[in-house]
Amino acid sequence: MPRDAAVARSFSVAPLPVAVTVTSLNQTPVPLVTSPRWRGLWLLALPLLLAGCAGTKSTYTREHVAQRLRARAGYELGAARTARAPAPALPNLQDGLSEDETVNLALTRNPAFQADLSALALAQADLQDAGLLANPVLSGVTAFGTSPASLALNFASDLLWQRPGRVRAAQLETQRVAESLVSRGLLVSRDAQVSYIDITLADERLRIAREAIAMRAEVARIVRARYRVGEASELETVAPSADSLRAVDDYYRARRDAQVARLRLLATLGLDSVNADSVRFTAAPAAATTVPPLPVLLDSAYAARPDLWAARIGIEGIGKRLRWERSRVFSFVLSLNARLNDPNPVHLGPGAAIGLPIFNRNQGRISRVKAELEQASWQYLALRQTVNLDVREAYAQYEQAAQSVALWERSFLPSLQDALRRSTSAFINGDFPYVQVAETTRQLLDARQRAADARADQRRALARLRYAVGGRF
Repeated sequence: MPRDAAVARSFSVAPLPVAVTVTSLNQTPVPLVTSPRWRGLWLLALPLLLAGCAGTKSTYTREHVAQRLRARAGYELGAARTARAPAPALPNLQDGLSEDETVNLALTRNPAFQADLSALALAQADLQDAGLLANPVLSGVTAFGTSPASLALNFASDLLWQRPGRVRAAQLETQRVAESLVSRGLLVSRDAQVSYIDITLADERLRIAREAIAMRAEVARIVRARYRVGEASELETVAPSADSLRAVDDYYRARRDAQVARLRLLATLGLDSVNADSVRFTAAPAAATTVPPLPVLLDSAYAARPDLWAARIGIEGIGKRLRWERSRVFSFVLSLNARLNDPNPVHLGPGAAIGLPIFNRNQGRISRVKAELEQASWQYLALRQTVNLDVREAYAQYEQAAQSVALWERSFLPSLQDALRRSTSAFINGDFPYVQVAETTRQLLDARQRAADARADQRRALARLRYAVGGRF
């Protein structure tokens, strides 16, 4: 086997037209590649073959997104599935849903997030398209008159220097999309956590409303008992009864809010067919969380936020596109011409067509990509400001909520509970008016409500802070 043909076979490339043989009526086939004048053509085509062998495989797949989510937040993305495939199996709903189970369900069953994940397949398809070679064009003219038949095989070879830049730009775009999906996954996790916290808060308000009904009803019973023995007038029984009815109305409103919060979360999880009232949400006891100082959180956010990574990669990808657009100024076409003039032998000759960049130097596309690069740079700076604001706001909210929790649970609630116990005892003995008992009861119920709100605000701020820094700290 000739040496040049062996090189071509070692790259597993289909034979090019220059590997045809010359045949006449009285001659045996002779391989053209053995002729020294064709070796120059092979040397010219070899870089084109090397450019065609550049890989278009990307490591930024769904598995990469899943690994990043697992490392940053500790949640599972789940296996890939189509829209027509059955949904993943549900956990046991009889023992209730924990916060971690809720987040995992959101990542595996949320239709909007699954649609976002399809963008990775689109980027992979664009990468594959960027690596495709242009098909050669075979043109022929039949013999007429004294003109012989001729064939020409043209191959656009400007991708000799364009294809690597185009493939690299598509690879960076695939990486950018993958990092954007990691950020989107963290956002879905945060929203699921916040929705879960809203449900637990609504359940806590419902429990407080039940306690309010019992407390108001007990006070109304005491007033009616005193009225029956003549120690209170009929007018004094009106206010306790009205307060008791108001407590019942507050309970109905709290129950409605709890149902609405459940319906919203179940719709997000793709569990619309599940009875909302049949699912219990088991809130885990609040664990002590050590939040790093603000400067540490800001440094972590700048280094780890996936959307910042995606913005940096996007700028690099636009830079690669700019180099590619500049390389498109020149066009270059290799050709192989054959003239069949019977009974003369076939005459072959290489040719080339070079586009002269006199009028069109791709100025429009180059200017557009430059503008996109400038725009992406400003967007990156704006995103850094947004990240800075997100971290500072979430940190301030967490500190304020932690202070409110400590204030209500350690100071106000114990003192108000003791005041209500003493005022109720004095009211039963007739030494205290109902107005004071009602006011103390209202203050205690309000304090319990505010304490529950503060605990929920602290958990929400912690979820937002984790998202702001790009995952758990």
